[in-house]
Amino acid sequence: MKILFILELFQPHIWWVEILFDNLIKWLISKWNSVTVLTSKFKKDLPSYEKISDKLEIYRVWHNRYDFMFYCISKWIKLAKKCDIIHTTTYNAAIPASIISKITNKKIVITVHEIFGKLRYRFLWWKWFFFKLYESLIFKFNFDKFICVSNYTKNSLRIYCWLEDNKLITVYNWLDYDNRNLDNFKQEDIEKIIKKYNLKDNYIWLFFWRSWISKWLKYFIQAIPDIIKKIPKFKAILIVSESSNNKADYERKLINKLNIKNNIIRVPWVKYKELWNYILASDFVIVPSLVEWFGFSAAETCTLNKNLIVSNIASLPEVVSGKINFVEPANSEDISNKVVNFYNNKYQIIQKKEFLWSSNVNQTLDIYKEILWK
Repeated sequence: MKILFILELFQPHIWWVEILFDNLIKWLISKWNSVTVLTSKFKKDLPSYEKISDKLEIYRVWHNRYDFMFYCISKWIKLAKKCDIIHTTTYNAAIPASIISKITNKKIVITVHEIFGKLRYRFLWWKWFFFKLYESLIFKFNFDKFICVSNYTKNSLRIYCWLEDNKLITVYNWLDYDNRNLDNFKQEDIEKIIKKYNLKDNYIWLFFWRSWISKWLKYFIQAIPDIIKKIPKFKAILIVSESSNNKADYERKLINKLNIKNNIIRVPWVKYKELWNYILASDFVIVPSLVEWFGFSAAETCTLNKNLIVSNIASLPEVVSGKINFVEPANSEDISNKVVNFYNNKYQIIQKKEFLWSSNVNQTLDIYKEILWK
């Protein structure tokens, strides 16, 4: 089977989505499949063409993921003609990939990582119209199957886009359990963090991720003054960008306004592997998001058996397990109460959930076979 992946970003760009597709592609070529990747040339020094092996080629065109949408259509057609099936993803590559599949009469699968729908009204204010219009437009185009990363994502597509149920399938993202085996971590690395930030004998909560609007870090920050009254040795580690955007500026001003600077430890963004030592150095992790389509930060925290406070919304109840306290979305008072509950050993225990690599790839391959045979 020859598969063409049309992706707005790919290696060496590394983030959640790129890691997922990189590993899927490696598995496919290990099973005698041939793969071609068409992606954007997001850095000038990247080669336009790479032949990684006899089974994997990468084509990079134009300058970024935005102009990638509009140019080199002839290149897309040429590559699509040689493949059996096309696999793309939201957002930027989706529409041109669908057009190319129509022109070349090739079957096409799309992985949907998120679908904001009417939530864009809440999160993006005046920008919502343009993003909502483009998102709605994507799902007007033809795709043979929609791979959804959670049941919440699937139901969002069903409700907002009126898609046929037989085209929607949930394939959960996978988590790397081998690299998060507790035996792989050195206690001395964890102790270095505790010593560096003087965390010993304190009650440590960790927030990590982008402080984007849907993550709503502000509700956690607003809860801290009340938490300190009940737990004087409380400290919060915030691993977020130190950028000067409006969101980051607002959070810094809020911390100063609430006079809790001494209880906040701001850590510049750390490397992916180093992040897990920070999780293990903390007593608990908090994910106060207002929306998640899979919830990597929450699900990956659970792989380390770390206590977690998480919003009772979207896909989060679907993916978390272990010692959990759910909080109402956008409710600082409830966050404070649930932190104190954890401090007093009051929490729910949810049966262990696993999101295995083997399940993800086998389901994906079954989808390819189904639509090709059909």
